[in-house]
Amino acid sequence: MADRRPLILLANDDGIFSEGLAALEEYMRTLGDLYVVAPDRERNAASHKISLKRPIYVRPEGKNRFSTSGTPADCVNIGIHRLLPARPDLVVSGINNGANLAGDISYSGTVGAAREARLLGIPSIAFSLMSRNALFYDTAARVGCDLVRWVLSNGLPPEVFLNVNFPDLVDGYPARIRWTRMGHKFYGDFLEDGTDDEGRPCYRYGRDAMQYDEGDAGDADWRALEQGYVSVTPLRLNFTDEDYLHSLKAIYDGDVHARQSGVVTTPEKDA
Repeated sequence: MADRRPLILLANDDGIFSEGLAALEEYMRTLGDLYVVAPDRERNAASHKISLKRPIYVRPEGKNRFSTSGTPADCVNIGIHRLLPARPDLVVSGINNGANLAGDISYSGTVGAAREARLLGIPSIAFSLMSRNALFYDTAARVGCDLVRWVLSNGLPPEVFLNVNFPDLVDGYPARIRWTRMGHKFYGDFLEDGTDDEGRPCYRYGRDAMQYDEGDAGDADWRALEQGYVSVTPLRLNFTDEDYLHSLKAIYDGDVHARQSGVVTTPEKDA
């Protein structure tokens, strides 16, 4: 990329008019040729959902800016394959209004957009901000652009993307960064009983209480934010538990009853 400006795709799950997107977009334009493709409305907790059975509509929102009726992952897919002039060098998602830590990563549309990009072979970063106060977006965006610049220069390993979470930062630039691992979180019943507009009984999700595992190591993502650090967690696309996979092979090979049951594994030399 030494002889050209990098091509960057920016997406999110809070929608095309969100404050976090606007703050990040302003700084990102200094780093390369930027295209923005974001949902036309809030799509929180969309995870990695794609719209398989419904049409997706695209609307121009200014120069190199588009909104879609789809999910965050749809935005990335359509941006890469239809809207950008070439394959992007990097996909950035965020800045999300609220942190995406521990198990909440699985629900996050912000992370889902970054995961979609990595599935398509493009390095990606997801940005989220613990605070819901717009005053903190500017500093988070400045720090985020420093990380973007670093990834553009150094790249990422295959199948790896970054999940970045910012604490409440006002005068925190340059910020302190901690390299972290995904923490653990306890989930309880946060359903609320209610009725819809027609009086029919229904359930709604309320605000989930932050209940992280105090047994987590010091490099857990949520601990970093608690101590005022920016958490940067490398995530992998491959969910396979390699240690347990090897254990299963050893257990099964030594289990006479399993072999006699008629369940036969394929020898590795023939696989």
